[in-house]
Amino acid sequence: MKEFLFLFHSTVGVIQTRKALQAAGMTFRVSDIPRDLRGGCGLCIWLTCLPGEEIQWVIPGQTEAIYCQQGSDWQCVVHYASEASTRQ
Repeated sequence: MKEFLFLFHSTVGVIQTRKALQAAGMTFRVSDIPRDLRGGCGLCIWLTCLPGEEIQWVIPGQTEAIYCQQGSDWQCVVHYASEASTRQ
């Protein structure tokens, strides 16, 4: 198991992901984004799952990025553009 940090473009993404994770009985927590990272809404979700399973919790247009911590450094697993930026 590994812990992944999800960033979101807006609070709506946090709420939608939280509801989906709760319904599935997943282990997670919602918190402020760590100071050394930046995200759209200021909140993040920490999700504990097997590597590779984190992708199934991405909500298109809402999830901004997924990170994992390697020692004291952050590794970006994947980054997504917002729906607004893909329409322009």
